[in-house]
Amino acid sequence: MGIADWIIILSIVFVSGVIKGTTGFGFALFSLPLLIHFIPIKTLIPVITLFNLFSSFQIAIQTRRLKISRRIIMLSLAGITGVIVGGLVLKFISERWLELMTATMLIVLSLMFLTGFRFKIRKVKRGNLIAGLICGFLGGSTSVSGPPLALFLTSLRLDTEHFRFTFAWYSIITAAVALLDYLKIGLIIPETFRLFFISFPVLILSIQFGKFLSKKISQRIFYLSAILISLLAGLLMLYTCIGKCLKLY
Repeated sequence: MGIADWIIILSIVFVSGVIKGTTGFGFALFSLPLLIHFIPIKTLIPVITLFNLFSSFQIAIQTRRLKISRRIIMLSLAGITGVIVGGLVLKFISERWLELMTATMLIVLSLMFLTGFRFKIRKVKRGNLIAGLICGFLGGSTSVSGPPLALFLTSLRLDTEHFRFTFAWYSIITAAVALLDYLKIGLIIPETFRLFFISFPVLILSIQFGKFLSKKISQRIFYLSAILISLLAGLLMLYTCIGKCLKLY
């Protein structure tokens, strides 16, 4: 990759980090469909998972007054199971199928958000289990686990700070497990760490800027931004999938 490529890559990392720092999620949603133009998806997913791990930790320590709740523990334990299964799927399934599945999921869920759809969660424990499993699977196989978890947390009507905090700890735990899984099946290579360390300073700055923005926007704008980010990411990824199928790329 040349200098121009690196400028674009670091710009994408910065914008993705701002989104993550502001909403608590969305790094993979925005970055994955753009970075796959420069980095093969099976190399890219472990790198994005590393980004999610460190950016989520940065968000978590910004809200130290909040405590890890039973909800976070249940979500994370279910998510670990999903991550392991998703990692195995990533090893054997076609890259195009992964991209198409992720794009379709993002678009459908984002449109559901925009219509005002909310789950009626009568049994929160069961909801935690199902949401954790689904999000873990998507995170392990595509590194994109945000939209279903965002839909679930929105249905619980969490405030902005608890929303970001819950997302952060879920991401820390599931990303750590996913990385161990990737290491075991041989998806983490020297290029993974090279890409990560070159981009790391940009990531730190972007998360801090996102934190600043999160204090300036209302909860309504917060949720609307998250929905629109998900929809845009899905459309971009679908466009890329179609382009590859038609051999435009």
